[in-house]
Amino acid sequence: MKVPTSIRDSHSSQKFMYELLKKHADEVINAKKEPRWHYESRVKELESYALKLETGRYEYPSCLEDFFACTIVVENLSSMSKAEKIIRKIFEFHERRPKVDDFTSKPSDSFRFDDTRLYVKWKDDPLIQPTGLNGLLFEVQIKTFLAHAWNIAVHDLSYKTDEKSWAKERIAYQIKAMLEHAETSILEAHKLAKSASLKKSDDLSRRVSAIIKLLNELWPPVSLPNDKKRLAENIDKLIRNVGVDLASLCELIHKETELGRGTNTLNLSPYSSIIQCLFNQEFRKMEKYLTGRHREFKVFIPSELELPSSLQSAELRNAIMG
Repeated sequence: MKVPTSIRDSHSSQKFMYELLKKHADEVINAKKEPRWHYESRVKELESYALKLETGRYEYPSCLEDFFACTIVVENLSSMSKAEKIIRKIFEFHERRPKVDDFTSKPSDSFRFDDTRLYVKWKDDPLIQPTGLNGLLFEVQIKTFLAHAWNIAVHDLSYKTDEKSWAKERIAYQIKAMLEHAETSILEAHKLAKSASLKKSDDLSRRVSAIIKLLNELWPPVSLPNDKKRLAENIDKLIRNVGVDLASLCELIHKETELGRGTNTLNLSPYSSIIQCLFNQEFRKMEKYLTGRHREFKVFIPSELELPSSLQSAELRNAIMG
């Protein structure tokens, strides 16, 4: 694209400072953001800068608010406010668009761009050497992974294209509408799950929920993983294959605990403790399963377990020895 010299010079005179700003902003934001969040940034290229000036919406070419812009991508809508608080704490707040979350100027049938944008200014840390960037304005977009994915996937349909296609833009915004619905469903999942049409269960869900309840009753929180559902599913497979129901499992864990084992065993995970309980209280069932015909489900047995002597030399077809 042919760019007038005056615009080229204006871009060139600002580029160095904004590249320096990018370097410092990248460092501080990456240090403060959550590890699971995505972050990216850019300094506006000459062609994009020229096209933006030619819109006639910017009175001062030397003061573009997004000459440097960055994006923080969070898990879902519930994390948006947390990211915003971090940015407001790091930088000097200037403006927010939209101004509030509960009011929009776009009609209900419109899905045009309205991601959260914060316009902030760099502020030097008084304890370190000045950067020369103090007060420099830039844009921080905060969006979800679904919104970010949409932007990447349909970018060439709406931007950087050599045609104006109603059909392509229609498709892009139909997708955006579906993703917005998905975002709302994720945010309100707990409420939606209580609706009459979804408030259902199945045998697996009931069994796993009952096991999670048992784990919470018998083990202290520090002994349990964050993903209790996975642990409960593993226990469900174990006892169903061995042939022990949940009531019997509860009884034998209590019995082992009274003997100073069970939940008192500190060097074993809850899952391994349950296997040890089964060896001690339901040996015949464990022996039958471990030495029986090959099964899809294998029992993982860590080396810390006290394996009964009669099984130490046996062929344990359905065990994985840790």
